[in-house]
Amino acid sequence: MIITLVRTELARLTSSKMGILSLVALMTVPLVYGGLYLWGNQDPYSRLDQIPAALVVDDTGATNDDGVAVNYGQDAADELLDGMDFGWVEVSAAQAKAGIVSGEYDFGLTFPADFSTDLVSAGGDDPTAAQLALTTSDTNSYLSSTLAERAAEAVRVTVAEQLGEEAAGTLLDSLEQVREGLIDAADGATQLSDGAATAATGAHTLADGAASAASGAASLSTGNASLSTGATKLSTGLSQLDTQAGALPGSTAALATGAASVASGASTAATGEAALVTPAAQASQLSAAVQTESAAAFADGIVTPDESTSIQKKLAQLAALTTGVSDGTAKIAPGLSTLSSGAAQVSAGTNTLNAQAPVLANAVHTAATGAATLASGAKSAASGASGLATGTAQLSTGATDLSTGIDSLASGSSELSTSLGDAVVKIPGSTDAERSKAAAAIADPVLVKRTSLTEAENYGAGLAPFFITLAAWIGMYALFLLVRPLSRRALTAVRRPVRTALAGWLTPALLGVLQVAGLFAIVTFGLGMHSANPLGLLGFLAFISITFASIILALNVWLGSVGQFIGLILMVVQLVTAGGTFPWQTLPAPLAFIHQGLPMSHAVDGVRQLMYGGSPAAFWASVLPLAAWLLISLAASALGALKQGRFRTLRELRPSPIGA
Repeated sequence: MIITLVRTELARLTSSKMGILSLVALMTVPLVYGGLYLWGNQDPYSRLDQIPAALVVDDTGATNDDGVAVNYGQDAADELLDGMDFGWVEVSAAQAKAGIVSGEYDFGLTFPADFSTDLVSAGGDDPTAAQLALTTSDTNSYLSSTLAERAAEAVRVTVAEQLGEEAAGTLLDSLEQVREGLIDAADGATQLSDGAATAATGAHTLADGAASAASGAASLSTGNASLSTGATKLSTGLSQLDTQAGALPGSTAALATGAASVASGASTAATGEAALVTPAAQASQLSAAVQTESAAAFADGIVTPDESTSIQKKLAQLAALTTGVSDGTAKIAPGLSTLSSGAAQVSAGTNTLNAQAPVLANAVHTAATGAATLASGAKSAASGASGLATGTAQLSTGATDLSTGIDSLASGSSELSTSLGDAVVKIPGSTDAERSKAAAAIADPVLVKRTSLTEAENYGAGLAPFFITLAAWIGMYALFLLVRPLSRRALTAVRRPVRTALAGWLTPALLGVLQVAGLFAIVTFGLGMHSANPLGLLGFLAFISITFASIILALNVWLGSVGQFIGLILMVVQLVTAGGTFPWQTLPAPLAFIHQGLPMSHAVDGVRQLMYGGSPAAFWASVLPLAAWLLISLAASALGALKQGRFRTLRELRPSPIGA
């Protein structure tokens, strides 16, 4: 019975040329809608160079920190013109504005006069952010404005990367110079540490020497005080000597006179010696007389006492006179000779002394004057020695402080040497190539490594799941403009309403399968949008179509032409909530709430899984809700057919404007 009803309905639809044309026209609705829309939007990004855009370069350039003339605006503009991402045309500011207003250009991008100057200022004391001027007009195209913002952002990122790489390169070069300087500083610090250690040893020696110098200076001060006292006494004594020396010439003259007298006396003594010769002769005569008297006395043999006494006296006198004269003569003669000779020498020496006395007097006077000067200098030396003692005491204290400070310097320089060595280790050495690579990494530190678990070929393939599903709904909606939901003859005969409902569903379902098969062929072979699972996709599209057929059938069975209109409303609602363009999570809360309940949402998800090669579990999660819609809709259609077979209402007896 179901097959018979299907044949009958198909025969009715193809009973006339107009019917055939109408059926063909409605069958092509999803093909035209889906095919043309996907064709038009298959890969719009590959044709962005057809979008006219104005490019204004007013940048006057600048001089960077290295003294090199730069014009970043012109450089960026040249890259845009060479890249041809858009249909860039370099014009003046006035031409750009007029062209955007007239629609000649969709948008305009301007590099202002101070663009390079502001960019270079980043390395100075007053950095200023450079600006790009983007001019858009949504009257030309809202999406063009959106694309223009993306283009401006791309230029901004490119310029920022370029400047960032230059700045990072300069920084790394400077850092390498700093590293080299640190190496030199570390070497110098090591030498400083060694020198400081040596200086510390010397400072200790200096401190000890300064202490000794302080002690010696104190002794020197004491000695100089004694020297001053002695010099004063010397000055006094020499002054007295000077006075006495002044009288020396007179004394030497007197000495010469006395010496002359001595010489004269000696001469007289010599004369006296000569005079002694006579007593000697007298003694001789007296001796002869004694002999004679003695002889006479002894001649008669009698010596009287008087004679004896006289003779003895004479002998005695003679003996005394003879001995004294003889001894005196012997002594006087040599002495007088010596006296005469010495007196001559005294006289000669006195004459010499008398001649040298003035010279001696002058020398003594000079010595007295020098002694006075020495006394004065000794006082000054004593005062200076006192100051020296005080200074050397301070020197000793300072030397001790210096020793302590140099100890600290030695310790600090050792720590400095160690720290500089550690700093050198922490700054790795690098070659020019390594620094260039590092600068590029710093300028663009984050690279997005995209891993696509599933991927659409292009923009059109990304939209295909949504528009294929929407085309399937539109095609089914259009078919019900011709196909009758239920056979009235079968309902009037009250014959098996379930089969009648299934027959009413099967006719549009078969036609819908043909629609989606044709659409699949256009998308796959005509537009070249390949799917990961083509057979699975074809089968799922057929399943979607028969599900949509059951839903629209149920609406028509229960509500008639009103149900057909509700099918249109339901299509509009699902167009918004299916998440075919933007993620459904971006929908307002009420629309996001009904997203999961509507069939087109699950249909779009299932097509994506099959077309892009997604998860089987996710695919079957999309199939189950659609299967529920299918079964519930068929059950509702069967209940509606049962109801219409038993009860007829005025609405059902009137001819329907749809599918009559």
